[in-house]
Amino acid sequence: MTKWILTFFLSITVLMSYSQTKAFTSRDSLNTYCDKVMQTFVEGNFSKGIQLFKQNSVMDTATVNGIDITMNEQMTNIMPVYKKLVGYELIEEKAIKNSIARRRYLLKFENYFLTFDFILYNNGTGWTVSNFNYKDEPKELF
Repeated sequence: MTKWILTFFLSITVLMSYSQTKAFTSRDSLNTYCDKVMQTFVEGNFSKGIQLFKQNSVMDTATVNGIDITMNEQMTNIMPVYKKLVGYELIEEKAIKNSIARRRYLLKFENYFLTFDFILYNNGTGWTVSNFNYKDEPKELF
């Protein structure tokens, strides 16, 4: 299952498009937005979190809708094994100057975790979410 999840979401990153989206004027406001998406996931509202993400992402609508469907199917399958959602934690934030940043979160379950990456881009006039993925592969965390 791990390879399937990883393969699917790496494929999604290739399918990005450059649609119009409203830029955040500050990185702090975008960070708050990423936290809000993660909190929505913790509440078990995966579709709501993905739709919230879609409002401020440059990924095309069809791709994000595909993530929504797949994520809900996968969560239905993994919840019996991973158990109850217990929270999230920002575990890493990296930036390249004031142009690109990555926020990596853990979505915590009773028995395991998933990592979520938000890739953020500043074009000089504002920040956008340029990419998003999640996986259950721990090896790149260390």
